[in-house]
Amino acid sequence: MKNYILCLYLIEELEILCSKKYGFREKDYLNPKNFTQDSLKLRQVHDVLNKMKRQIHVNGKQHTATMHYLSNYGYIPMWILVKVLSFGIIAELYNILKYEDQVAVANIYNLDCESLSIYLYLLANFRNLCAHEDILYDHRTQKEIPDCIYHYKLGINKTDNHYDYGKNDLYAIVIVLKQLLTESEFRNFIYEVGYEIDILDGKVSSVPLNIILNNIGFPSNWRDIIEI
Repeated sequence: MKNYILCLYLIEELEILCSKKYGFREKDYLNPKNFTQDSLKLRQVHDVLNKMKRQIHVNGKQHTATMHYLSNYGYIPMWILVKVLSFGIIAELYNILKYEDQVAVANIYNLDCESLSIYLYLLANFRNLCAHEDILYDHRTQKEIPDCIYHYKLGINKTDNHYDYGKNDLYAIVIVLKQLLTESEFRNFIYEVGYEIDILDGKVSSVPLNIILNNIGFPSNWRDIIEI
């Protein structure tokens, strides 16, 4: 599943929220007053907004859609920003929203805003590894996703009351996508992942598949999540 699909979904929800409340022009929806006024996050607010403005300035004239709006209207509506913003910036944007706005977006996915924030962190982290052709085979993130029904129903083993898989590894991404994608999208995603793992299993004979799965954080019954 391409990461831009999630990017489009999130920017769509953010656009609907921010545009309805704060306007369609970037001078309106990028006003710092529209975001959290928590004193501990004010610097982050300005940093993220400056990143967004910089991307508009640097890349705004390099894409047909953004160039069209700049040339004809003199501004770029938020739903067009997906053309110039990275998934990482979108994740940061969510984290500086006012609390009620975070809740409004999280409710669309039947999540609490803290969980969605962590999910976006993991997605951006793994996405960056892929974008820079880095190694994600045994990668682990600093943050962990909260325990959820999928850990329990898959019967994932625990060590010292901590789930062995699906917390900050590649399988955590699978659990995240289970909750963010539609049923058909997630099913296709699992089929694609399974196809690649089957090919790998056929090519690698020196290392048992279960050892490979363990290293990437996949439990042996990883495919069962599709039926939960």
